[in-house]
Amino acid sequence: MKDFCVIGSGISGATIANSLSKKYSLDVYDKARGVGGRSSNKKLNKNESFDHGVQYISPKSCLLYTSPSPRD
Repeated sequence: MKDFCVIGSGISGATIANSLSKKYSLDVYDKARGVGGRSSNKKLNKNESFDHGVQYISPKSCLLYTSPSPRD
C-alpha cells in the first residue's frame, strides 16, 4: 500500500510528489496522457514542439490582485 496518492501532474502535483517521494511511497494520477498540466508541451514531429498551456493568466486576472501589498 502506498503512503500518498497525488492527483494531477501539473506544476503543483509534480512539486509535492517530488518532495513526498524522498520519504514516502506514492502514486501520481493524471487525466491526461502525459505530465505537465497547464504547462505541458505538444510534439508536432520529431524536431518541433510547442507549449500550449497557461494561456489564461494575465496581469488583468483577479488572482493577481487578491493580496494587499505588505507596504499598504
